Amino acid sequence: MATTLGAKTVGSIIKLKENNTLVDFYVCKHNYESGLNGNGRTLVVRKDCYDQRQWEADNINAYAISDIDTWLNSTYKNLLDPDIRTVAGTTKFYYTPDNNNNTVTTLERTCFLLSGAELGQTHQYMKTEGSALSIVDTLKIAYLNGSAVVQWTRSPSTNSTGNVWYLNSNGDLSNYYASNTYGARPALTLPSTLSVSDDGTVTVNTAPTISSSTASGSNLGTKTDGFNFVYTVNDADGDTVTVKEYLDNVLKRTFTATRGANNTFQAVTAENWQTVLNGAHTIKVIANDGKADSAPYTVSFTKRVTTATVTLTTPLTADDQIAAMVLTLTGSIPDDTDIEVLVTNNANDPSPVWEDATADVKNKLNHVFTNHTAARGFAFNFRLTLSRGSSDIGGNLTNIGGAFD
Repeated sequence: MATTLGAKTVGSIIKLKENNTLVDFYVCKHNYESGLNGNGRTLVVRKDCYDQRQWEADNINAYAISDIDTWLNSTYKNLLDPDIRTVAGTTKFYYTPDNNNNTVTTLERTCFLLSGAELGQTHQYMKTEGSALSIVDTLKIAYLNGSAVVQWTRSPSTNSTGNVWYLNSNGDLSNYYASNTYGARPALTLPSTLSVSDDGTVTVNTAPTISSSTASGSNLGTKTDGFNFVYTVNDADGDTVTVKEYLDNVLKRTFTATRGANNTFQAVTAENWQTVLNGAHTIKVIANDGKADSAPYTVSFTKRVTTATVTLTTPLTADDQIAAMVLTLTGSIPDDTDIEVLVTNNANDPSPVWEDATADVKNKLNHVFTNHTAARGFAFNFRLTLSRGSSDIGGNLTNIGGAFD
């Protein structure tokens, strides 16, 4: 299942395309130099050196104007897919200008070399440019075509204008002329939100979006009836989008959305309103394009229903006149509940005659019908309405029983 770059374990492998060929990179650090770049950037470093090349042909150890920096941010960078180059942007990192300027400052590039400090090294003639990465034991030995090789750092030796620090093929620190040819191992940062497939391939994906005339985070206040919460799902990449609807973090519906169409949250519509309990509730909608989730879209409301009406969907028919009926209510009904019971014995007529049987039901008595006619045949129905009393205490109705004659 696809995940995000930010969810990948440090030390794991992801894949980027160089000239349309997938190449392994280590996930080296999340929130790389957050003090310079903010949170959300993940440092990735090529698993193997790309090739061997001179740091600087003129043997000057000024990284910002070096041949290797130029190569990294032109020839090499252009090998990466255009969408990766776009999201990579540029990264700020610590470096030493040198060529007789050894005050640590910052530089901003798309692609760069790791510093000696980031590779876990220290020396009196090497400035501390950043901090040691947690996987230095993995990084300090570099390979090229299956063999361990010397790898450059971006760190100049501060006791000369031409020497640069590197790690030998056994991982030991040393320095020599910038004009020497050693392994070039590119590093860059990417947004931690990028999608990573099961095989480690990184893709630039725009997560789906959810919009509505009701802003996310809104409180709709008190609701006494079912309502329609309408929202629209879109995906800039044109991916198929699956939507999940939650009520109070309980999944209620999953469906494939039509991008750009209006969708109605089903759990709170009039049809389903009776299944929602009184009290505070939160609606949540999340869309997924197979690579990433949208930001959750949430709306809250409070249900307050103090009156309930119960009736039969289909009246009960009779072969002869219905002369009397009895109705019993079972449940927890507070004493101050306002109860109204209406009954009819000609429920199928265009205008049924409704009779008030409230007192008879409360007193557990039979109700004798005063109506004796039925144009469409005798049929029984009732309409029971319960409303909270002044105590505002709710109750429940578990059963309605009865008979008619």
